[in-house]
Amino acid sequence: MEIIDEAKNIVLIGLMGSGKSSIGRTIAKRLGRRFIDTDRYIERKAGKTIAEIFNLEGEVKFRSFEREVIKKISQYVGIVIATGGGAIKDPENFKCLKESGWIIALYASPATLYKRISGKRIRPLLLEEEDPVKKLEEIFNERKSMYAQADFQVDTENKEIDQIADEVISLLNVGSKIG
Repeated sequence: MEIIDEAKNIVLIGLMGSGKSSIGRTIAKRLGRRFIDTDRYIERKAGKTIAEIFNLEGEVKFRSFEREVIKKISQYVGIVIATGGGAIKDPENFKCLKESGWIIALYASPATLYKRISGKRIRPLLLEEEDPVKKLEEIFNERKSMYAQADFQVDTENKEIDQIADEVISLLNVGSKIG
């Protein structure tokens, strides 16, 4: 399956646990594109985990790192990008990403998201939350206006990674013929 505009980036946004990294890696592999996960990129550059950056330097410093990274990688051509969940809170990030390619918002219910992320990597925004599912719902509500500006919306609920990757590639093939 070949996307018509190979120069455009494929940018995945969504809450933590929506599948941005796994789906992004799968799409990149299928299309023979480079994959960049902005959180992992930041961790490599900073020499610290996201949780350590949040704890030691605060969210403001992390968002500053994130802005620099997104500005830089948005200039690349034909890559697949998985953003951190909150990257699109910054209008500058959204603008850079939007100008570089297609933005695909990935969704799932807060309960599903929590099930996917529990026991995995430390999520700074969920630390010490009594009701993490409710917190995920609040975070989604804060960001939904930005997610709504994506070129495509993809529901990841009860779907396998391969199935979601197929759906995204199919949407991009149709979208590239239209747009």
